[in-house]
Amino acid sequence: MVTFLNTSWGTLLLPTHVQWPVGMFGTELDLGSAAFINQLSTDLNTENADNVQAPAFQAINALTLLSGVAAIDIQGGVQTSSIFSFNGVSYNQSTGGVLPAIEEYSGSLTPPGSHVGLAFSGGRVPVNTNFDWKNTRDTGTQGITKNYTVTQQGVTANVTCQPIDRSQNTFSIDPTLTQGPNITFITWEAVANCSGNLNGQIFFTAGNASGQMDNATTGFIPVVICPYPDSTTFNPYKFGMAFVIFVRYLYGFLPTTVCEVVPYLTTVNVTYNRGIVSVDRIGTSSGLTSSPNLPLSQYIATVMTYQSGTNQGMIKNTIGDLLTVYGTNNVSVVYSELEDYWRGIVEFSSTQLRSGYSASGVPSNMTRPTNGTMYITTYGWQSKAYTYILLLVVITVIWGATILTAGYSLIQETTHASDSSFDFSDPIHLIIAASGGRLESQLHDGDGNEADNSEDITVRFEDVPDKVGSRISKRMVPVVPELRQRLLDSD
Repeated sequence: MVTFLNTSWGTLLLPTHVQWPVGMFGTELDLGSAAFINQLSTDLNTENADNVQAPAFQAINALTLLSGVAAIDIQGGVQTSSIFSFNGVSYNQSTGGVLPAIEEYSGSLTPPGSHVGLAFSGGRVPVNTNFDWKNTRDTGTQGITKNYTVTQQGVTANVTCQPIDRSQNTFSIDPTLTQGPNITFITWEAVANCSGNLNGQIFFTAGNASGQMDNATTGFIPVVICPYPDSTTFNPYKFGMAFVIFVRYLYGFLPTTVCEVVPYLTTVNVTYNRGIVSVDRIGTSSGLTSSPNLPLSQYIATVMTYQSGTNQGMIKNTIGDLLTVYGTNNVSVVYSELEDYWRGIVEFSSTQLRSGYSASGVPSNMTRPTNGTMYITTYGWQSKAYTYILLLVVITVIWGATILTAGYSLIQETTHASDSSFDFSDPIHLIIAASGGRLESQLHDGDGNEADNSEDITVRFEDVPDKVGSRISKRMVPVVPELRQRLLDSD
């Protein structure tokens, strides 16, 4: 009773951790809006578009590679968890194609200057999110910790990698050797034919003086996006990448491969917690698969083309080295890693593009609404619990009456002579009997086949003296039959 009452009063009077939800609403750039599609198309088709994009591509070159590596969910058959950072924002594995909708998660505070749009390589991106405080006096409440869940627009892709079907696709390479005194430079022209759509790309490697590449130390993975992003046959709904591997070189474990990429807009739940942005896809595909958003698909394909070229070095390939470390004995694992890798690049390139066109503010005809909830963890009490309070008052009254009765009995015990009789109406006697367990042997001894006559047991109290003979307490003992008869005779 005492323990229960203490817990009850503690719950009522002492604050506990509570989570306070606060509604959120705002706007963000809509990559599927007609106004944005027209603006991006205009920017991509200007005469100096390549010059505008060049500084941004150089700045994000390493980030594009890292975005693909971080997005790989299983490496060598082992579940992994990676953090990818871009523009001062930390994402859980991949960006999901979103831009932070929370001010403290928005990243860099450096003004981007004139490097906006296609030229964006980093800098402050404003956030347009408001909170629905029910009471103005609560505005700006910080609490102990805060986390957020916001429904936003994301971009991702379905990526499927498999061995090349030569009845539909072909891939060829043509080397040109340039001899040097001790080394040979090899220029490779890789040409892919994807169901009648052609594209080619140039790669450079190095060989020995006789023009041969070392099988043990040199690797070559030419990757061609097909069809070419700027060609009239480019399909905004899906495009492919063709990989050819020479078995005689370092990455011979991977067969000639085709990866099909189907980008799409989707709805995502974004969680902002402990400085990390986590994206969880909750909606079906829309936008890129239901309407031809050609400029966005072209931009994504252009980024992937640029990355496939920079991955190949003079003697090794970054993707090849990654696949060599993880899963080389299982082709299906390799395909899964490739799919995650390119999907991560699709999502990052979308986030980078969204950042560039949001850095200087988003026109109202390019926006879409966002909504979510901020959860403030703080200390507080439960309100409107009148039933619990009433029960607590009743229990307190009973507890108080019990304490007063016990106290009165103790006072009587100290002011009157010691009485060896047992009074079942005395709470002190009851407490001693219950806690002492002095009747246990009398109640449980005897033949189990005979009926118990516990009601015939007589009990009495005897004094418990200290070392000098003074009474310090009482204890209850049963009266043995002989002693019981003697007491009866004396009566």
